[in-house]
Amino acid sequence: GPYFNPSETYPYYSLPFCQPDKLEHQSHNLGEILAGDRKVLTNVEILFKVPYSFRRLCKTPLSAEDVRKLHTAIDEDWYYEMLVDGLPIWGYVGGIQTPTAEYFFQHRESFNSLDNLDITTKKFIYTHQIFNIAYNGDRVIAVNVTSSPEHRLDITEVRDVQVDFTYEVWWHETTVSFENRVEHLQKSEFLPATFEIHWLSIVNSFVLVVLLTVFMAIILMRVLKNDFTRYMQVANDEEEFGEDESGWKLIHGDVFRFPNNKTLFCAVLGAGTHLLLCVVLLLLLALFSIFSPAKKGAVSTVVLVLYALTAGTSGYVSSSFYKKMGGDGWVWTTILTAILLPGPLLLVFSVLNTIAIAHGSSAALPFGTIMLVFLIYLLVTFPLTVLGAG
Repeated sequence: GPYFNPSETYPYYSLPFCQPDKLEHQSHNLGEILAGDRKVLTNVEILFKVPYSFRRLCKTPLSAEDVRKLHTAIDEDWYYEMLVDGLPIWGYVGGIQTPTAEYFFQHRESFNSLDNLDITTKKFIYTHQIFNIAYNGDRVIAVNVTSSPEHRLDITEVRDVQVDFTYEVWWHETTVSFENRVEHLQKSEFLPATFEIHWLSIVNSFVLVVLLTVFMAIILMRVLKNDFTRYMQVANDEEEFGEDESGWKLIHGDVFRFPNNKTLFCAVLGAGTHLLLCVVLLLLLALFSIFSPAKKGAVSTVVLVLYALTAGTSGYVSSSFYKKMGGDGWVWTTILTAILLPGPLLLVFSVLNTIAIAHGSSAALPFGTIMLVFLIYLLVTFPLTVLGAG
């Protein structure tokens, strides 16, 4: 998919690569499906500690329509993702070459005759992959793939062409242990997103919030102290005392007045508390490395599980506030709390999933996954919400 939109993903063989005779799809967990992963076996053969200096993958013709697809992929900086022994690697589909200053300097004598000077932008696809694999003993530690600039095909002109896809494999011994092989993934700079925890920024933000809170508390306490001192004094002139009231003191009685729509108000409080608790728990789990944010689909899985298991919070908060306000229809408040957030999300998901299906994107969830998420909500989230309200 596009480099600057990693959430827009497409099947690997939606582009005219060397496709096996029979596609073998791999199993996926819930997080991988939510992230748009659709793993399939390729015909790239890699044997452990067996190097290949040159190996042909396939030789296939490309039609004009295939070239147009590749043009779109190159213009949008499409990249692909592969897995070798569970380790992800990324590479670009192709590239664009534009005339540089060095090119014009080398051909400065041809400026008088522009007919002999090639100033067009060219588009290429990479046809040769170089796999560099690090190992320690009988374990694969790290994998990297690069595209050889010497092996590329010019597809600037939209026409039928013949392409020869090849690859090579090199093995390198390393002292890195198998337990630490995931660390290089968190330091990967290929994708635009980074998952490095900036502790200094977190501490600075926390200190700034604390200081601002303390300053506001000091100012508020001084104002309240002056008001309380004045109110405790015996007022000789009640009319003059009343005229001095201004600002928040004129509406101090409204603090204890219940809102008109208590059901919606309490439902929003319950759903907001539930969402806040999920965010706090997610950040704590990520800070203590309970799960790896660099693993695709990990965040989606954790969010789904946390939201389902903490659903009792929303029911308890909404019903408790509703009862304190003198309400007697807590059942409808609980139902509204349970659907206040999932309802709009369902509408947005329906639109986005329909668009993804129309464009053939792998980000579209299959029917089985949709039913699984619905069952989690129906059998776990909703009952816990009702149980918390009771």
